[in-house]
Amino acid sequence: MELFEKGILTRKDTDGLDLNFGNDEALLEMVDRICFRKGWLGDVLADGGIPASEKIGKDSFDYLIQVKGMSNLHSDERATPALALNIATGSRGSDHLRSRPAIDLYHLPEKVLRKIYGNPVPYDGPLSSEHTSYEGKAWQVFWQENCYMGVDCLGICKYHTVFLGPTLPNFEDWSKVLYLNTGLELSPTEIWTIAERANMMERLFNLREGLTRNDLKKGDTLNHRYFDEPCRRGAPDVIGKTIDREKFNVMIDEFYTHKGLDENGEPLAETLKRLGLENEPSRLI
Repeated sequence: MELFEKGILTRKDTDGLDLNFGNDEALLEMVDRICFRKGWLGDVLADGGIPASEKIGKDSFDYLIQVKGMSNLHSDERATPALALNIATGSRGSDHLRSRPAIDLYHLPEKVLRKIYGNPVPYDGPLSSEHTSYEGKAWQVFWQENCYMGVDCLGICKYHTVFLGPTLPNFEDWSKVLYLNTGLELSPTEIWTIAERANMMERLFNLREGLTRNDLKKGDTLNHRYFDEPCRRGAPDVIGKTIDREKFNVMIDEFYTHKGLDENGEPLAETLKRLGLENEPSRLI
């Protein structure tokens, strides 16, 4: 609809359909056309955002809010650096279920944050209770990435962990749950390492498929609109916000350091060895 209002798409492209914002009937009609590949535009959009932008042309890619091919459909992260880092570095793209520190929005006291983000591995770096801050957010995203992978490996819903509440189960609880249900004895730190290894395998897969740090189609970065276009609506502390490009790049650097990657996002040899992945340098996963 934005492309239509900006004249990048015309009635000729939409087979006469009026795609202005607010036209609910047109929206439902386009869903049907995409599902059944009806008309030129329906067929083009059915292939996904990036392929569609390549066929539409006319700088349409500039308006596509996506990461690694996954469109961002649910939120606006321009006022929340931690959440912006989450979608930028998510292994499957713009996805809040890979590493989103949702509790960053709760303005929890630093003492509480340290209790959460300092276990099961120690962390003595900066942490901020302010969701618009950039300090310590790289560690929070890294911690949540391992948290979510841990529950994925255990078959536990993310809603029942430190996603929606600071007092919900985490690594220490999972160690007990695992033992009581299966008899397996894994410490919280061992579960952390297993999660870290699984996340690194996803990283290796993406690198094999062409991930590079600043590639707008496959990399760990964001559409220019996050940096250049201020929020126009929302809470008072949201309106007018953008992601600071320089601070964002520093967050990426910090995140890579926490994961044991070099500045380009490639795993260091010692990281692969520590995680038991040194025999998978070919990334033929």
